[in-house]
Parts: sequence; structure tokens; C-alpha cells
Amino acid sequence: IIGTTSEIKVSEAAKASCDHLIVLKTEEGKSYANYSSVDIHEKVMEFTNGEGVKCIVDGVGKNTAEISVQCLARRGLWISFGNASGAVPPFSLLKLTPKSGYVTRPKLGDYVATKEELHARAKEVFQYVASGDLTVKVDLTLPLEDAKKGHIYLEGGQSKGKVLFKI
Repeated sequence: IIGTTSEIKVSEAAKASCDHLIVLKTEEGKSYANYSSVDIHEKVMEFTNGEGVKCIVDGVGKNTAEISVQCLARRGLWISFGNASGAVPPFSLLKLTPKSGYVTRPKLGDYVATKEELHARAKEVFQYVASGDLTVKVDLTLPLEDAKKGHIYLEGGQSKGKVLFKI
């Protein structure tokens, strides 16, 4: 497992059980990572003996899309699920050809399409939490009236866990 984090979140990221952690400079005037401050592709190839990674789980979006494609191993899978830096721009599928790469853009609704499926998946997640295999870190809890404050906190890249709103 190879992870990336900004300098200001190193202590939290170090707890995530990564085999390798790539520490990125913090974006000037912001609290989130500058993905161009380190040659991530070079580091990934170094860690994988030039092979790349079999699976990339990318919640950042626009700022990491090109990096994700570059870091794929042969027949690797890029799971793009987030837009933290903006939506991934349209790109030619020919970019995946050199490594026969795969890309998917999953959404939750397709994985919990029925009530039964939702219950089964929820049960599975709660079993992971109960066994300690999955830890959910709550960073901030706010009353619903402070939703604007919570969104500003998230958008500024300050969160180090889940942000919850009390109803």
C-alpha cells in the first residue's frame, strides 16, 4: 500500500498502515497537498521496482488523474471516485493502452441498489468496525446549523477524519 499525504497530515496518515507514504508539500496558503511538489510517479516506480501499482483508489480527481494513469501496472485498475480537486477532465481511452489499464468511476447507488444489498453491505461494514479491522475517525462534530462552517472546513482541506453534523 502506497499512500500520499500533505506535510500537515503526516501524523494522521502514518497511522493508516501504508507500506510507503509519500509526503507532499502543502499548497501555499492552503492546508491541502500540492500533488506536483513530489514526482509521485518516480516514487511509485521506485517502490514497485518499475512495475507500477495494480490498483489506485483516487478520491482527489483532477489534480491526480494523469498521475494515476502513469502509475498503473500492466492491467492495473484506477478507481476514480472523488472530486476533491475538481472533476477529472475527459481524456482519451488510448492513454490506458500502453499498460492495458482499466478505469472505473463507481457510485454508491450501484452497490446498494436494493434494500437487501444495502443491509448486507452495512452489516459487512459494521462487522469490520466491530472486529477492529476498520477504524472510523471522527474529526469534527457540529450542529446542523453550522453546516456552512463544516463545508468550509472540508473544502479547505483541514479535515483529518469524518465531519459529522448533529440533527
